[in-house]
Amino acid sequence: MMQIWRTHRSLKSDFTWMLAANLIYYACQWGIVLALAKLGSAAQVGEYALGMAIAAPIVLFANLQLRSLIASDVRDQFSFSEYLNFRAVSLALAMLAIAAVAAAMHPGWRRAGIILLVGAAQVADCASDFYYAWMQKHERMDRLAASLIMKGPLSLAALIAAMYVTRSVSWAVTALLVGRLVIFAAWDIRLGRVGMRGPKWSAPRWPSMPSLLKTALPLGVISMLASFNVNIPRYFLESDVGATGLGIFSAIASLLSAGNLVVSALGQAIFLPVAQACAAADRSGYRSSVLLASASGGALGLCGVFAAALFGKRILLILFKPEYAAHADVFVLLMIAGTITYIGSGAGWVMTAARSLKEQIPLLGATGIAAALASWLLIPRYGLMGAGYALLAAAIVQIAGSCVILSGIDRKIRTQTPEPEKVSV
Repeated sequence: MMQIWRTHRSLKSDFTWMLAANLIYYACQWGIVLALAKLGSAAQVGEYALGMAIAAPIVLFANLQLRSLIASDVRDQFSFSEYLNFRAVSLALAMLAIAAVAAAMHPGWRRAGIILLVGAAQVADCASDFYYAWMQKHERMDRLAASLIMKGPLSLAALIAAMYVTRSVSWAVTALLVGRLVIFAAWDIRLGRVGMRGPKWSAPRWPSMPSLLKTALPLGVISMLASFNVNIPRYFLESDVGATGLGIFSAIASLLSAGNLVVSALGQAIFLPVAQACAAADRSGYRSSVLLASASGGALGLCGVFAAALFGKRILLILFKPEYAAHADVFVLLMIAGTITYIGSGAGWVMTAARSLKEQIPLLGATGIAAALASWLLIPRYGLMGAGYALLAAAIVQIAGSCVILSGIDRKIRTQTPEPEKVSV
């Protein structure tokens, strides 16, 4: 009984640490856009948003959700040296890919430099994420949370200071990168101080790389496609209306991140119950989780829609500048699209917990095609509203496909459940 109580206290402590850390860190991530909007122009926000739109899908693919694999590798299928080598190679290839895309899209050194700096800042986050997996495996969630709590405010403060002094996005992102590297070097990699043997570099064992890649590839593809689909309208906006329009749209769209954080927390909470329900062929438990995820996402989104419809202009004026408040109609449209997206994201957590990974890849591919077609047709005519309609179209395709996959999972569970015997009277 005492051991159970201690375990309960440990879980409660870990949850408290991680909730506080995620709230602080993701608030600071959103604060980056807010700071650039307040201290710079909409065009400068657009330059940062373009860097994120290009770098994020590439880095997320290279990340391959390796943290989940490491933390769950209880049988030590791969050594930490192998994981470390794999992470180093994947991130190096990611930086090369970002550089190639930046050079192809923007031959000018300034725009390409911003894209590379944003990519490097994302890669620094992935480097820390590797050590977070090691902390999680050793049940040191407090140390992981402390890293996030320090890194978020420090990096944001560095970016704000650099932007205030120089009014340059390049220097601001450089300061952001330095802030992340300081925590990485001073805290994340110094695991020996708390009694953990940190992973050491050794010569790569190349035969293990293909096996590790095969294990991680589906999750990497899903992460990349999900990020790419969200950013497709941004590519068209930058081409058709320029960095200023992209900056305004991205700043308004950043307000959806609060809802995404809530949906992510809910998805993590129902992850294990869904997996257990599928393993036990518990159709009722599975359906309850699907209903909870859908209803919660829908309710959260509707609250956002009403807030945008009633107070959208005032909210944008307070958070940003008058030029952003002039697009309150875009805010309402994005919240409508966000409502459907929240429901789809909750469904994504359910599908992943049910191990329906390969089925998500064609769904995300279809979602991307819908976003690209809508962007191509609507953004040249309707500008920022066209980008909002493109996200709405993509969200509708995603939720429709998710319903098909969720129904397939339900049918599979039903076939595994023995039919109850009929009792004759």
